[in-house]
Amino acid sequence: LRILIVNLSLFLILCAVFFMAGAYLYAPQAAGRNYVEACLEGDWNSAYDVCQFPDSTFLSRKNYVNAMTWKEKQDGTDGQETPEIKSFFMRRKQNPETGENRIYTVRYTLKGVSDSQEETLEIAAGDTVKWNFKEWYVVPKDSCVTDVEITVPADASFYLDGVQVGKKYLKETADNVSIYKIPYLFLGGHTIELTEKQKDPYREIILVQDNSSMEFLPDLKLNDSIGKTIADRAEESLDKVFTAAAAGKSFSTIKNEFSADTAVQKTAKEQYQQLCDAYLNSDTNTGITSITVSSVSTTVTNESKQMKIETNVTAAIERRTRFLHFFRKTKIETVTWKLESVVTLENEKWVMGSDFLKGVELSK
Repeated sequence: LRILIVNLSLFLILCAVFFMAGAYLYAPQAAGRNYVEACLEGDWNSAYDVCQFPDSTFLSRKNYVNAMTWKEKQDGTDGQETPEIKSFFMRRKQNPETGENRIYTVRYTLKGVSDSQEETLEIAAGDTVKWNFKEWYVVPKDSCVTDVEITVPADASFYLDGVQVGKKYLKETADNVSIYKIPYLFLGGHTIELTEKQKDPYREIILVQDNSSMEFLPDLKLNDSIGKTIADRAEESLDKVFTAAAAGKSFSTIKNEFSADTAVQKTAKEQYQQLCDAYLNSDTNTGITSITVSSVSTTVTNESKQMKIETNVTAAIERRTRFLHFFRKTKIETVTWKLESVVTLENEKWVMGSDFLKGVELSK
C-alpha cells in the first residue's frame, strides 16, 4: 500500500510538472518573449519561427531574413552587441475586435539600461498539440505592407527576390509598361531583377519602407554577344546587296535581308534599284564597274526599345565615264558612307530596316 501511494504521488507530481511545463512552453508569453529576444539578437530565422504571416509567395522565410538583415544594415544596428533582457512582463489587454487573437502589452528592461521598453504584440493561436496545448504565434504588424504597385517595362520578365512575378499579379499594361500589384511585401531590403531577350539583366537592391508605388524603367543594355551578331549580320547583308547589284539580280534575291514589313520592302526595293541602275549600263557602256569595300565597322545601340545600327563603310568605286561622245575612261574614287538603320528580329534572324541603303551615295 505504501509503495502504491508513493508511486501514485510520484505520478501526480510528474503530471503536474508536465502540465506546468506545457503551460509554460506553449503559452502566449513564451511566443512573445522568444520573438522579442530573437529581434534583439538579430536572429531573424528564429523570429520567423514564432511569427504568423498571411499565405503568400513573397512572405517566405528567405525573403524575411534577407529583408530584415538589409534593413538592419541600413539602420546601422547590425554587428552591435546583443542586449540581455533583465526582466520581462506581458499583460493581456481587452480586445474584442480582434476575435480569437490576443493583444498583449510587453514591458521589459535590458541589462545596463535604466529605462524600460514597452511595445504591443498581437498573439494568434495556432494548431493544437498534445494534451490540448496550443501553439501561439506573434502577428507582427510592422513587418510587412500590402498592395505595393511596381511598374516595369512591358517586355521585361520581372523577378522579385528571385521569384518571377506572374500574370496573376499584373494590374494593367499601358504605354509599354506593366504595373504589378504585390499583395504582401516585407519591410526591408529586396532584390529587383529585370530580364529581356538579347539584353543584359538589370538588378537593384531596394529598401521598402512603406507601400508607396515604385517604378523601375531602366534602358536595358544589349549584351555583347548579341551586339556582335547584329553587327555581323549588317555587314553580311551589305555584302549580299552589293554582290547582287553587281550581277544585276532582281530585288527578290535579297529581299530576305530586309524586314518583311510591306513599307520596308517597298522602300528597300526602290533603293536597291537605284543601286543597280548606277552599275555599268550595257547600252552606254558607262557606270560603275565595281565597288570594293576596304573597311566596315558597325556600332549597335538600343534606343527607345529598338535596336539601331550605324555602319561606317570605306569603299573604292571604279567608274567608267564617256568623253567626246565616242571615248571612255575609267577612274577610281574612294568614298565613305555612314549607314543607319533599325534592325529587328524576325524568325530568329536579324533583318535590316528601310533606311539601310539610304546612305549609299553613288552620284556620278
